[in-house]
Amino acid sequence: MELIKACQEHIEEALDDAVYGGFELPILKDFLPVDKLNDKCAYCEGTPIYMVENGHSHTI
Repeated sequence: MELIKACQEHIEEALDDAVYGGFELPILKDFLPVDKLNDKCAYCEGTPIYMVENGHSHTI
């Protein structure tokens, strides 16, 4: 599973999807976008403020 970007409203869904999607150790971090216009929440069109990532990934 890849990085999940989430807004304040959808962070619980992102964490649930990470756990049920097979992340061994999901990590919640602040999302610091370079270009905020192109980044959207994975669940709506809102601006993401969090990201959930796999703690064991060497690519993130």
